[in-house]
Amino acid sequence: MNALTIASKDQFFEQLAEAFADKLAKTEARKVVEFAKQHYAHSPLEELVSRRFSDTYGAVLAAWQFLQKRSAEETPVTVFNPDLESDGWQSTHSVIFILHPNIPFLIDSLRMAINRREIGTHSIQHSILQVERDGNGKLKKLHSAKKSSAASYEALIVLEIDRHSDPADLRGLEETLQSVLHEVRIAVDDFPIVKDKVSEILGELDATTAGISEEDKEEARAFLGWLTEDHFTFLGYDEYDFVKDKQGMAVRRVENSELGIFRVNNERPDKVRLNELPQRTRHEMTRTDDIFIFAKSAQRSRVHRPAYPDYIAVKKFNSKGEVVGERRFLGLYTARVYNERPDEIPLLRRKFQTVMKRSGFMRTDYAGKELEQILTLYPRDELFQIETEELLRVAKSILYIQERRRIEMFMREDVYGQFVTCLAFFPRDIYNTELRLKVEQVLLERLEAEDIEFVTHFSESPLARVQFTIRVPQVENRQLPLAEIRDRVIELAQSWSEGLAEALHEAYGEERGNEFYRVWAAGFPASYTEMFSPRRAAIDLDHITKAASADDLAMSFYRALEEDDSTLHFKLFYPDEPLPLSDVMPIFDNLGFRVIGEHPFEVIDRTGKTVWIHDFTLQAHSGGVDIHRIRPIFEELFRRVWHTEAENDAFNRLLLSSYMSWRQIALLRTYARYMRQIRFSNSQTFISNTLVNHENLTRILLEYFEIRFNPDRYKSPGKSEAAQKKLEIEFNAGLEEVENLSEDRVLRLYLELMQATLRTNYYQPDAEGQPKPYISVKFDPTRIPDMPLPMPMFEIFVYSPRVEGVHLRGGKVARGGLRWSDRFEDYRTEILGLVKAQQVKNAVIVPVGAKGGFVAKQLPDPSDREAFQAEGIAAYKTFIRGLLDITDNLVDAGIQPPERVIRHDEDDHYLVVAADKGTATFSDIANGLAAEYGFWMGDAFASGGSNGYDHKKMGITARGAWVSVERHFREMGINPAEDEFTAIGIGDMGGDVFGNGLLCSEKTRLVAAFNHIHIFIDPEPDAAKSYKERKRLFEMPRSAWTDYDTKLISKGGGVFSRNAKSIPVSPEMKKLLGINADRMPPNMLISHILKSEVDLLWVGGIGTYVKGAEETHADVGDKANDGLRVNGKDLRCKVVGEGGNLGFTQLGRIEYALKGGRLNTDFIDNSGGVDCSDHEVNMKILLNRAVAMGDLTAKQRNVMLEEMTDDVSALVLKNNYRQTQAISIASADTAPRLEEYRRLMNTLESEGKLNRGLEFLPDDDALAERKLAKKGLTRPELSVLISYVKGDLKQTLIASTLPDDPLLAGEMYKVFPKELNKKFSKELGEHQLRREIIATQIANDMVNHMGITFVERLNQSTGADAASIALAWIIARDVFRIDNWWDRIEALDYHVPAKLQMELMQDLMRLMRRAVRWLLRNRRAELNIQSHMERFADSVWAITSSLPDYLGDQARSNWEQRHTYLEESGLPKDLASVLAGTGYLYSSLGIIESQEATGLPLKTVANLYYDLGDRLDLTWFANSIAALTPNSHWQALARESFREDLDWQQRALTTGVLRLAGKAGKVPESVEAWEQKHQHMIERWSAMLAELKSVREPEYAMFSVALRELLDLAQSTMHQNTDSDGSI
Repeated sequence: MNALTIASKDQFFEQLAEAFADKLAKTEARKVVEFAKQHYAHSPLEELVSRRFSDTYGAVLAAWQFLQKRSAEETPVTVFNPDLESDGWQSTHSVIFILHPNIPFLIDSLRMAINRREIGTHSIQHSILQVERDGNGKLKKLHSAKKSSAASYEALIVLEIDRHSDPADLRGLEETLQSVLHEVRIAVDDFPIVKDKVSEILGELDATTAGISEEDKEEARAFLGWLTEDHFTFLGYDEYDFVKDKQGMAVRRVENSELGIFRVNNERPDKVRLNELPQRTRHEMTRTDDIFIFAKSAQRSRVHRPAYPDYIAVKKFNSKGEVVGERRFLGLYTARVYNERPDEIPLLRRKFQTVMKRSGFMRTDYAGKELEQILTLYPRDELFQIETEELLRVAKSILYIQERRRIEMFMREDVYGQFVTCLAFFPRDIYNTELRLKVEQVLLERLEAEDIEFVTHFSESPLARVQFTIRVPQVENRQLPLAEIRDRVIELAQSWSEGLAEALHEAYGEERGNEFYRVWAAGFPASYTEMFSPRRAAIDLDHITKAASADDLAMSFYRALEEDDSTLHFKLFYPDEPLPLSDVMPIFDNLGFRVIGEHPFEVIDRTGKTVWIHDFTLQAHSGGVDIHRIRPIFEELFRRVWHTEAENDAFNRLLLSSYMSWRQIALLRTYARYMRQIRFSNSQTFISNTLVNHENLTRILLEYFEIRFNPDRYKSPGKSEAAQKKLEIEFNAGLEEVENLSEDRVLRLYLELMQATLRTNYYQPDAEGQPKPYISVKFDPTRIPDMPLPMPMFEIFVYSPRVEGVHLRGGKVARGGLRWSDRFEDYRTEILGLVKAQQVKNAVIVPVGAKGGFVAKQLPDPSDREAFQAEGIAAYKTFIRGLLDITDNLVDAGIQPPERVIRHDEDDHYLVVAADKGTATFSDIANGLAAEYGFWMGDAFASGGSNGYDHKKMGITARGAWVSVERHFREMGINPAEDEFTAIGIGDMGGDVFGNGLLCSEKTRLVAAFNHIHIFIDPEPDAAKSYKERKRLFEMPRSAWTDYDTKLISKGGGVFSRNAKSIPVSPEMKKLLGINADRMPPNMLISHILKSEVDLLWVGGIGTYVKGAEETHADVGDKANDGLRVNGKDLRCKVVGEGGNLGFTQLGRIEYALKGGRLNTDFIDNSGGVDCSDHEVNMKILLNRAVAMGDLTAKQRNVMLEEMTDDVSALVLKNNYRQTQAISIASADTAPRLEEYRRLMNTLESEGKLNRGLEFLPDDDALAERKLAKKGLTRPELSVLISYVKGDLKQTLIASTLPDDPLLAGEMYKVFPKELNKKFSKELGEHQLRREIIATQIANDMVNHMGITFVERLNQSTGADAASIALAWIIARDVFRIDNWWDRIEALDYHVPAKLQMELMQDLMRLMRRAVRWLLRNRRAELNIQSHMERFADSVWAITSSLPDYLGDQARSNWEQRHTYLEESGLPKDLASVLAGTGYLYSSLGIIESQEATGLPLKTVANLYYDLGDRLDLTWFANSIAALTPNSHWQALARESFREDLDWQQRALTTGVLRLAGKAGKVPESVEAWEQKHQHMIERWSAMLAELKSVREPEYAMFSVALRELLDLAQSTMHQNTDSDGSI
């Protein structure tokens, strides 16, 4: 039984009784139990049951055995360590057994003895037993509580103390306890004898003849009687006589006079000479006017209380009244003394009354009452000893200070010079143990004291009183250094109370200082007060209150006087909680400091508000530091880093090495961060180390930047340039001394980047005049060496600790989305790839490509979606601000440059942004910022906001891509609006592109689809029902494939989770997907879906799912879809519609297209979105101007925009239609024209406008292989080329004067809705982007109508520039009314075969090509729209409208044949009439010229022209030239030359014959005459044609020779005219 669970002591004793009964005889057991009950009678139950029962059992038996014998002379004491082996019980402590006759003072004296040895006491059991013993001291009987006359009382004391295992320690303690018990016994035994001595003295007082008044004697008697009435514990007594000998008077102890403890322990010598004592002591001992001497014993009491006992000496007088000796009592005042009022105690009451009387205060007034209270509370022993005069002085002084917060001390030396009593008063709020110990130390040191004890007293006074009793060596004429001690104590204490108040008053004035003191003074911990002076605390309080009120970090940077110049201190003040050192230490390390110490202090104000102070001791790695220079920039940088307004990295060491400000460091860091984005190989740490290592060159770089961009230092371009050149020379000279090549590269790149910087917001302040928390710089990338390709025209880099981003623009007018990127290390690489795609996508709109991207660097945990999004928006706003800061504005007065920005480029005011990944809903935010900046574009800045076009609602992106799908199907002979077709899709109905796309046709049979969560399979869908269900899902606020009504899914289908381990494959799914497995992992199933045999694959989701066979998954860069991606050659779908971005890699597209698949590219198919946004921007620019002029309200503008939604959609879809049409037309004859494309690509590459490798376009070797295989470029490749050609042409035309032609204003009308054209025709002419819009429209139309290689081909053949070619094309287009015929051909969709439509369009293209070439050859110098329209338009229309009437017989026959075919194919008669004769219409330009030259009627001229053609078989010859297949560029030029020569010669023949005729009526005669005259030449020509006709593949040379023969005939005809009339 190891422990007890006992409810009462009775139960405890019952347990003991049972245990003893088991082991002892019944009688003995009963005795032991009775003993236990008495011994443990007052012990708490908890203590008894806290130990093992067996140990309690053993302890009781051991104590019982110890009690058995004690002789009258002995007091048994034993100290031991009980253990089981030797004692039968055990304890973790040492145990003391003491048996002693019961006398007073036993327990407290024993405890004092143990405490003096610094031993801890764990328990004391003290029982008073009535014992009866025999003559030998053996226990006869233990009596119960009833008193027995035969019994004596003995105290049994059992103590458990700290364990001591050393036997010597145990013996030493036992001896000490015996010694103490001996003193206690003596003191108790002699107590009545000592009291009798008092009675003796009372008797002697009556006989005293000294000069003591009767009144004094009476008071003395009363005092002595009072002592014996339990007011004094007499511990000892002795007597001394004054005796004379040869050497003088001596004080000698009366032999055997010692009583009490003096018998064993007397500090005084038996004899001492009076003159050896201090003079004051001698005086007090020999005074005859006083009976008593009060003093302290120099030896601490070992009995009752551990204090210095009090001496009360009663002088002995002889008959002469002289002092002849003294009786000395030693003892302790009892507790009663301290509870009695002093005015009731003999002797003291006289002192009390004297002081009150002499104080001058009335006892009834305030001062009197206070003085009385002071005396009442005055230490009793001190009242006995102090003289009345001194008491009066001290008491009045106490009265003066007690209501004041101040420190005061009073000291008094006792009679014998062995003690000094010090009464010290401290403000209660500053008094504590720590202060007391410090004061004790001062007293010990200043008084050379041996010992000190204290008593503290608190009352209602604001002051605490401490009585120090100081044991000092006897010294003659001791001078108490009271002032010195007081000053030192005040310095110790007042420095943290009064001293603080004083420092606060001095620093902040009385009112504010008092408030600081009231709130904070009590809140400083002792650890702080030990380290810092009040003056420093007053300084710190300013920071503390700032930290508390702002609930933010405050700081103080300083150096201690005693420390060297490399050691500094830095205090951080932080509210509420201590700073995590792990957050702070890296900051110091990056600043170039080593932390060699840190002390935290918690300061608490009176309301409980806490501010933590962290005092860091720092050592600079670099050595000495100028604290005056570094303090402001250090604190500022630390604050910025702490608040994440500056980054914590190695760049911050520039502060210490070069004394750079945080802002200068941020600038250098900005360029370093940009270096990382342009793939500079060195690390950021290496870059920062380089700057630190080359401080001088770093300074030059900063100075260079200052001179280049600081508006306060910028004087003029010339002076600035000169200053920059000077610094460049100095910098380059410095570079010569840089030995490390990598460091040289870093420094050199810094300069190159600064030279390439065009603008910066670095010197722009914010609204409060402070530096902006971000830096933006605008670069000219072409001036930066080794830049990754492709190279944008402009680039803006925005840097801050919170966000980084780049905005790349392909030209001045550019647009593209801003992406929230997650690629922190290489977001520019991501954006560079996107801007390349944007460039080609934007070919159809006014702006060229642009793209921006930013990374948010301080994002919270994504689990907190709101906080995550809020931080992303904040980063986006900073990024936008960075762009707007350095962008010009457009105001009524013209261009307005941004404030405090030095520009090193031209005006640049066009900046628009758009939504992209992560920023789909941010347009309103961007427009809000544009409004904040007063930016001229207003809400045209970011399209698609609250007052913009909702692309999802319009479905514009999907509808645009569906135009491509329709074209592919149309060319296959399928009408997706009427014919059912099967489809698979990527995405879900909740998405914009997927959802809108899958609602474009009710005939869609969607057999399978997937998104990132689900797989949807419907093997045999009902087109109508499934369409209706998809529409329901689309119209839900948020839908998933799981919302699809499963009852509508055909047998074997379903919706499956992509998280499933595997998916069961039904027989229907096996048939649909061509697979055999019964179960399949989700990713594998998706791969089979992608490879399924269907009509359409619709890409409407995010991810890349198809790649080229030679590409790895890593090349693709979409890890999430690596497990399901397939190769292009494995696709079995017939058509791909790319509504979403990046569904295919370009190589995947090309591979699929080469296999026969029909697709374009994502940027072609889904360009509707960007086109719609551009329309919105251009319309808003126009309408915002009207709003600004007051012609329109903002509300009216918004209504108008909404009303024109359908018109805008129509314009956008028309662009998509025309562009895919152009690709189809190009695709039809790309193989024979491969050489043209090769030369086009080479030209673009040579001009640095195209990188074939980057765009996956075939190189010359690949083109040669395709030529052999009779394959041309694929649609995806043509898509890239058409975009590049349009983009390049657009920029070329903008740079020319063509857009300034007023007659081209009509091009603007094609871009805007009709309603807008009608209402704002005048404003359209003043549109800010008029030139760009016109150039874009012309470029798009010309490439769409004339083909990808048209401009390049004409440039090569005619040498004309693009603007001239465009102008000639516009003239030809309008003269021949091409737009009308083209539109009518387009209107035949689904009415005639697509192939026929393309043939007809190619006929128009051929007509236009020849017309443009004719204009360039014959009219280049005088090309003018108006004059040429006036000259040709009407005549051409006359010929066009009645073409058969103008044709010759053969030509008319050919025309009729073609006309009949076209009519039968479904063309309207009038359209068929024109399109059947396009091969002849070209000639109308030459005919008109001949008509002008001869003045004959147009019909006469035309009839002759075509008649001569028939006679000479020129139509066959022309067709034969057209049929030539050029094998080289030169052959192609030769073929064009043949055509031009033939045209000229036929025109010359016509003009010659007409001139011969002179009149219309004579033409037949003239023809006959001409034939006769030139019969030989005509026969030779006919023979040559006959030979040409006989050759299967005639050579180019044959045509060249034949044309030479025809030239001879033409020249002969012309000369004939000269011969006849002398003129041509």
